[in-house]
Amino acid sequence: MAETQRITPAEERFCQSIRAKDLTLRSFLDRERLYDPVDATHWLRYLLGIKHALGNLNNDIGFVATLLAKAYLNRRFGIADFDAAGKAQGASGIDISARATDGRTVVGELKTTKPYQPGFGAAQRTSILKDLARLANTTADFRFMFVIDPDAYRALCKSNFASKAPGVEIVDLISGDTFICV
Repeated sequence: MAETQRITPAEERFCQSIRAKDLTLRSFLDRERLYDPVDATHWLRYLLGIKHALGNLNNDIGFVATLLAKAYLNRRFGIADFDAAGKAQGASGIDISARATDGRTVVGELKTTKPYQPGFGAAQRTSILKDLARLANTTADFRFMFVIDPDAYRALCKSNFASKAPGVEIVDLISGDTFICV
């Protein structure tokens, strides 16, 4: 956690729950195997065991991506008041709302979406456009759309998305690439 510098007690609890899932999955995989010939009942039990061990993996991915966004904002603005575990993953409204040490406001939306086709699928596109519109209409000194997928980043930098949110900065949390929408 050196990258996030300061981790809150709530963030540590969330990280502990991910560690517990990791241990549960490792234990399950040590005990279970897929066998030939294919036995659909066994295979289903196996896959359900993995699913049970991991729980809602998308929430865990979203949380860890939020820790990356926190680290990015902390490096750039010295954000001190943001708790990555302070808002439930998937809850409505702005994902990230913080204040820089100089008092300026920072908001952000986080997308862990991987486009399943170029430019996103219809439901993905609708969700992203909704978040971009929310950012474009939010009063803040800095507005960000954070992503973790290079294809999502490239798609959002194209004019059909970027033109919908002038002034919003797109940040690929993995590569560190940034793009300001115009």
